[in-house]
Amino acid sequence: MKRLAALAAFKLSLFLKPRGSDDFFKRYSRLISPDVTEEEVAGYQEDAESLFFDKPVAAARYRFLQDRCQGDPIALTAIQLYLLALMEERTLDLLREGLGLSEGLTIEAAARVACRTDETIDLAPRLRSAFDRVELLLQAEPDRDWWKAPFRLDGRLAAWLSGDDTPDRELSGLCTVTAPDSPLSPASLTGAQAEETAALLAARPGFAIVHVSGAPGSGRRHFARHTARLLNKELLTVSFDAVGEEGFLRSHPWRRVLRELLLTDRLLCLSGLDCPAEKRTARLPALLRQLEQSLSPLNKPVFLTTEVSVKAIPFLTCPVFSVNIPTPTIPQSALLWRELAEQYLPEDAENFPAAGLAAKMSLTAGQMERIVRLLQCRAPKGPWAERDIFKLCYQVLDDGRYENIRFVDTAYTWEDLQLEPALKTSLQAVCAQVEHQGLVLDEWGLRRRYPYGRCVSVLMSGPPGTGKTMTAQVLASRLGLELYKVDLSQIVDKYIGETEKRLKQVFDQAEKSNMILFFDEADALLGKRSEVKDAKDKYANTEVAYLLQRMEEYQGIVLMATNQAGSMDAAFVRRFRYHLVFTLPNEELRHKIWEDALAGIPAAGIQLDYLARQFQLSGAQIKNIALNGAYRAAADGGVLRMDHLVRAIFQELQKEGKVMLASEFGEYGVMLSEFLTETEPSIP
Repeated sequence: MKRLAALAAFKLSLFLKPRGSDDFFKRYSRLISPDVTEEEVAGYQEDAESLFFDKPVAAARYRFLQDRCQGDPIALTAIQLYLLALMEERTLDLLREGLGLSEGLTIEAAARVACRTDETIDLAPRLRSAFDRVELLLQAEPDRDWWKAPFRLDGRLAAWLSGDDTPDRELSGLCTVTAPDSPLSPASLTGAQAEETAALLAARPGFAIVHVSGAPGSGRRHFARHTARLLNKELLTVSFDAVGEEGFLRSHPWRRVLRELLLTDRLLCLSGLDCPAEKRTARLPALLRQLEQSLSPLNKPVFLTTEVSVKAIPFLTCPVFSVNIPTPTIPQSALLWRELAEQYLPEDAENFPAAGLAAKMSLTAGQMERIVRLLQCRAPKGPWAERDIFKLCYQVLDDGRYENIRFVDTAYTWEDLQLEPALKTSLQAVCAQVEHQGLVLDEWGLRRRYPYGRCVSVLMSGPPGTGKTMTAQVLASRLGLELYKVDLSQIVDKYIGETEKRLKQVFDQAEKSNMILFFDEADALLGKRSEVKDAKDKYANTEVAYLLQRMEEYQGIVLMATNQAGSMDAAFVRRFRYHLVFTLPNEELRHKIWEDALAGIPAAGIQLDYLARQFQLSGAQIKNIALNGAYRAAADGGVLRMDHLVRAIFQELQKEGKVMLASEFGEYGVMLSEFLTETEPSIP
């Protein structure tokens, strides 16, 4: 760039010649000379081919600048002085002294040097035209007095003229450049859309906005990279947070991005263009119009990625191509899992449980890739247990925002569940629906016929202690999914509309995190709808109606337990896919529950047949009695006997308000009589 700097020094010398003393020229002898003549400057060829006859890249790029400036001598002189000032720091001192300007290098200074003989004419129109041509290249600030706006001497233009396409240093860490030949992650999800969009953009060159919407991690930037690759273009990806805030663009970083796009053939992907919901209505239209105004002169397509709720077409006048990246279907998820396993886990990709993960987890492409890359770090050669991958999935999904739900540890397994055979068969049907959704809905084509009501919803009703909560844990353990219990004390609110708002938050959290939602004591929330007599009745009914609607739209698994199914609205019960009715266990089942509850406890003389026959207890009651009896045995010799259990049974039934007579304990009534007549031990 020394040749352009030398040309600027010649012009500056000629301009200062009649204005400077010999001492002035001696002080800046390295930069300017009092002997330069008009003929010397005129003989110095300014065309790109003459200046850079031996540097084809520099010649092509300076020719671009000449075309950009449309041969304007003021604009070209501004660029030349800019390069001189970069190479010689004393240039700014020279301008201040020789021109009497305090702002440094400005378009006004360039005009005085370029138009040496036009001292008396009005240069304002020409100045403005020249400023508009170079203000982005030289990063002047147009919002102040433009003729006094100093150029920012950051060196990017000089580096670019030398053939360096590395983005501006101040954008380092704020942007990424993707070359057309760079490796691309699996594109099975967005490939067809990218090909269609690339064909549309190629058929209609020029400025257009490609609005790519979808959930975070759905593959929006991946789609932009894929489309740019099909157009054989580099893609400059910049996060909106790096150049804007709260719906406004920050001038300094944004103008540097615009300069990068002006100097290179790259396409822009501005990602994460999402205003806060409360500010979206007021600020988004102005922001989109500002983007359109600043990007349209570049005359090439731009990608904007947003969430689905952001609308762009109503606020733009330019051509807009809208692309939505949906959450993958089960077959798409299975294909993506397989492709990612082949890319990151090639040694044992055939054994990767892609189908099982796709059937039970509804993840975005970005989340899948992150999970597989974590597996690559932890166990690159496998084997990979499906349950362990599920745990990793939840670690990625858990962002700590679960305010109204709490995690329930699923300690029970299928073998721990003691239920009637018919009830167990129904539970197996629930598991089958979750595990075979891909086959039934996608391969058999039923998804189109059932756009709503695909929620795997289970209502469990029955007396307390019959196994409803345990069944919820067993289902979660059997499916390998996490169970979250909804805290109804935090959901139900006396203020109108608050309950619905919190229910929405719960379902939104569940959809994003692929969890099983468990509503215990659901009748507290879902009572029968009543006749509307006042505003209270109206809004109480609205809560039930909202939940019915949300259940209809929900795509996950919902379990609800109630002790009073008769108090629930019939329309709500009908919405459930399965209604499991739990009853007190019969004698045979009680015998099995007693066996399981007492297993491992040192015992002598325990009559399981008697216990199962004599007392109609629920499973939870039997477990409580076994635990209390074990503690009694531990304090009384370490061996469990019938008297320990008889006393524990009496206390358990007494706790529930039942009056038990010694005769009801049959042959063991004597033990109860002894227990009731015992005096309490004194406390020392």
